Amino acid sequence: MTRIESRSFNQKALQVRTQVSAILTKWGLLPRFKRWRLTQDHETGMIVLFGVLNNRYIATHTSIPFGDYFDPRLLDDLASELQMPVVSCNSDGLCYAFVFDRGQLGKLPTHIDFPYIDNGKYLVRVVYGNKPPSKAVAMEEDITAVDDHTLVHQGVGAFLKVFDDIKLKNDAAALLAAQGLPDIVVIDEAEFKKRVAEHEINR
Repeated sequence: MTRIESRSFNQKALQVRTQVSAILTKWGLLPRFKRWRLTQDHETGMIVLFGVLNNRYIATHTSIPFGDYFDPRLLDDLASELQMPVVSCNSDGLCYAFVFDRGQLGKLPTHIDFPYIDNGKYLVRVVYGNKPPSKAVAMEEDITAVDDHTLVHQGVGAFLKVFDDIKLKNDAAALLAAQGLPDIVVIDEAEFKKRVAEHEINR
């Protein structure tokens, strides 16, 4: 994994950062990020800009629940305004993945929770939306049930490789390299929200 050097994508990243700040402000949210990272999965061609929220600063200076940053209406608004898919993630803190180019990937998850430990086992938990995306982020392929494990593994694997590139805490990336792709568990949005709510306990 390497940083993308293309001027057009770097310029687009700057525009997205400005737009995201404006959209979050419009929703009454503090647009405070601790890290931005533009990266690419060379196998699938997916290009992603990660925006990692500064949880500590937000918790210290506001009373905004972290869950508000992952309100489905806000995520829809971000995707519509930015004209690209937006995946919310619980990985290196709470973050957004702005998908500039999905490459060879068809159906993308709407939320990713990684790493998740259950009985000492590392898992990646993903949510796939039940409704088709808006016209702004319409996919060429029809929306179908998440039953093609090959496509799910390809999509989740691509995200884990770009997570590796933003240096996950607790050496999850090293563990990933050692044991390969962890088990994938498809969950619903309510389960993802519970995980986001866990961050509130540490405020």
